[in-house]
Amino acid sequence: MKRIAAISFFAILSMGTYVPTDAERAHWTLYDMRVIRTAVEGYAHVHNEYPVAKTMEDLRSAVQPDFIRILPMNDAWGTPFLYERDEKAGYRVVSAGSDGKFDRATWSTGGTTTSYSDDAVANGDRAGWFRYWEAK
Repeated sequence: MKRIAAISFFAILSMGTYVPTDAERAHWTLYDMRVIRTAVEGYAHVHNEYPVAKTMEDLRSAVQPDFIRILPMNDAWGTPFLYERDEKAGYRVVSAGSDGKFDRATWSTGGTTTSYSDDAVANGDRAGWFRYWEAK
C-alpha cells in the first residue's frame, strides 16, 4: 500500500504546474466581467446613477460590500480591469485580453473576436456584451 501511495505522489509531482489556456482565461474573465456588471447595476438601481469611479479601486469602494462581497479587480491574465462611465452606454468594463494592452480604437467594433489579445468590452446599455471572445 505504501508503494502505491508513493507512486501516486510522484505521478502528481511529475505532472508539473497547471497553466490555463487562453480560452480558459477568457471564460473566467468574461464571468468576472458579468459579476462586475451585476454590482454596478445593483448600485445604479439604488442610487439612480452608475458609480462615478476613475479607477477600479474607486469602483470597489462604491460597490463593496453592499452590492458585491469581493469585486474582481484583474482579468485572468493579471491585468486590472478598466471601468469608466460612458455617455451613450452608461459605463463600460474592459479587459485588455492576453496581451495586457488596452486598445481604445477597437472599442467601437462590436461582436465576437477570435483573438484573445483583443479587448473584451461590456457596456451598461442593457445590451450587455458589446465585444467578447469567441470560445475556441
